[in-house]
Amino acid sequence: MTRSAVRSALVDFPAVRDRARAFAATLRERTPEIVRGLSGYQCANVAVDEVERSVDLLENLHLNREHFREKVGGVTTFLPLNQPLYATVCFGVVPSFMAEDTALRPPTAMHPHYRALAEVLDLSARFPELHVSYDDKEEFVAERAHRTDAVVFTGTPENAAKVRRSFPRRTLFILNGSGHNPLVVTETADVETAIASALRVVLYNQGQDCAGPNAILVHRERLVEFREALLARLREVEPRVGPYADPANVVGPNTDPDHAVKMVRRFRDDRGFWVYGGEVNPASGMIRPTVFEKDLALGGNFREFFAPVFFLQPYDDDADLRRYFEDQRYAANAMYVSVFGDSPYVKSLLDTPSHDADSILWDTDLHLTERGYLPYGGQGPAASCLYVDGVRVPGATLPQRDIHRHLVARRGSPC
Repeated sequence: MTRSAVRSALVDFPAVRDRARAFAATLRERTPEIVRGLSGYQCANVAVDEVERSVDLLENLHLNREHFREKVGGVTTFLPLNQPLYATVCFGVVPSFMAEDTALRPPTAMHPHYRALAEVLDLSARFPELHVSYDDKEEFVAERAHRTDAVVFTGTPENAAKVRRSFPRRTLFILNGSGHNPLVVTETADVETAIASALRVVLYNQGQDCAGPNAILVHRERLVEFREALLARLREVEPRVGPYADPANVVGPNTDPDHAVKMVRRFRDDRGFWVYGGEVNPASGMIRPTVFEKDLALGGNFREFFAPVFFLQPYDDDADLRRYFEDQRYAANAMYVSVFGDSPYVKSLLDTPSHDADSILWDTDLHLTERGYLPYGGQGPAASCLYVDGVRVPGATLPQRDIHRHLVARRGSPC
């Protein structure tokens, strides 16, 4: 189809809405099959959560109706290592409703598990506009480079840069990277609420999630209470750490077995701050929940673990939080901050380029507030950004909004 023909193709949103709702119903009906299909890749609780998040997006797609006006030619998606179902819906299925040709590629390590998932979902029959590729990344990129209007990429900025260079400058490039996402437990925090949040965001999918915090900043007056309550809860979780195949387990092996080897080195480097856990099995990829405690005055932690690690950083006064947030390593990956209690300093971050009102969460966390029809990401360019005509635009992303805004609205829609 010629580019001019694509420009005149309108999106039939009532049909899109009906297809989305029908797929949501299928996900509900096939939840047990989906859980079984992913049982070699992730814990059952994560698969169930993915179904719930996917259904929520599909049933509420009408909230994004203004973005579904006119089709673009091609969308190319690179899926992350985590959340295969939810990522497919957000970055594959939904964009396919507004494009003539959509292709997605799961990471190589996910291929056998993704084939099983695609069969359970009957993706090829339900979404003929959506093609799943298991080709090598280089072959996939070469095949898609000149038939793509928008790329959706989830991964490191370094890998994104390599891929982006293979596409024409005019291609809209949507990057979902990684963020610091610290938790701040203030002097006035409800510690039980903060503990529940920390467990939720750190243990989810073995810590393999971009919402996981690199640091948990705890006011020293609440440190003992927080630490002891956290350790008590982790001891309760110990019997539920093991193979994915056991549906009762909530922490399983790392998706990338080689990552366990990296964690051995990281744990060795941080052994002076060790509090709990620390067991790593490079053969199985199992990284058991681990707690470190390092005074913020000794330096903030800005390295992502991609593992179930609670990195506690005690601080003495609200003003001391500047040691973390004003460190030169923070801004590039500024994403969300979850604050428990009150912090005048964190409120002051609203006056900086790193944060807006949507990226500071009070007494809650990303797992409770994230919805697939809302923008997601931060102001840090390594956390999320767009490349529009080769120019980087930092900020939260939403593929359906971004495709409409930068590819359809800019050329003038007949709607």
